[in-house]
Amino acid sequence: MNIKLSAALTGLTMVVSAFSTTGASAYIDSTKFATFDLVQQTAAIAPLSMRYFCAEHKSECAGGGSSQATMSPDLMAVIKQVNIHVNRSIRPERDTIDTWELNPLSGDCEDYVLTKRSVLVRQGVPAGALRIAYTHTRRGEPHAVLVVYTSEGDFVLDNLTNSVKSLRSSGYKIRSMSSSNPGEWVAG
Repeated sequence: MNIKLSAALTGLTMVVSAFSTTGASAYIDSTKFATFDLVQQTAAIAPLSMRYFCAEHKSECAGGGSSQATMSPDLMAVIKQVNIHVNRSIRPERDTIDTWELNPLSGDCEDYVLTKRSVLVRQGVPAGALRIAYTHTRRGEPHAVLVVYTSEGDFVLDNLTNSVKSLRSSGYKIRSMSSSNPGEWVAG
């Protein structure tokens, strides 16, 4: 069949289909259908510094296990203990060059996040339940936190506070976040 004729027939079919369904919609009682809020997630690119870190530390960037940890008093105690311990063990210091490090003596927010993630995985928290998230501080500065997905909600581990808060009560709006596989990110 001629390409021009095929294209014309396809276009005509689309026009006829569009007009044939619009009349039917006038007879649909839309109150009988449930409405759903759709959540749209857009792919995001993993930060370049994370990709460098993962190239050097493949085992630290592995996903796996459940994408949600089962909340218990023991798990919350571990989360709180790790948050406080890492916050006290790293001296805050801004990077002159954005490099992500594990267990540094001093570092910025990403270094805290990587260290907390590593310790939690070693404590038995599924790697798939841990998300690295970018947000902004109340002063508008870019900031990274660790989010733990649990059966009772998502909790934020932050180097700016020793308190572990739910994501909702943290006041943070997530800009981008790793998925259960830390090499894949989504926009917030």
